Amino acid sequence: MSTTHHISLLLACALIGIAGTASASSGGRIEAAVSGVSNAQGMVGCALFPSAAGFPLESDKPSVRILRVAPAAGAALCIFDNVPPGTYAMAVVHDTNGNGRADTNFLGMPTEGVGVSNNVMPRLSVPSFDANKFSVATGHITKLSIALRY
Repeated sequence: MSTTHHISLLLACALIGIAGTASASSGGRIEAAVSGVSNAQGMVGCALFPSAAGFPLESDKPSVRILRVAPAAGAALCIFDNVPPGTYAMAVVHDTNGNGRADTNFLGMPTEGVGVSNNVMPRLSVPSFDANKFSVATGHITKLSIALRY
């Protein structure tokens, strides 16, 4: 084998190793398109839950990733990068008054727009993690369409 061939082979192996490492460490991407936002006030908060623990109400848990974005034209887009492979569920609230939480009435019903990853929201109970879970894979984009309910 020539020296040039050895160098080419080493360079190719190095590039494959770098590409493999980059994709393995970068995780997946979640793009959640939120529709039905009633107005441009406040922020839309997207909370990404890695398990059923606390879903959908306890976004203050350390394992939950939160992203807040400004709504525009009745919609919002929440993008989570470098999400480790696994199973997740997402809860969304249109925090119109900017207090950082989903407000409820005296019966515990939301008074601001809320939604979940698979849009499975029972009328008289809290949405379940199992009904709203989805998978994230390394190097893949997971696209969600979440409709808010007021």
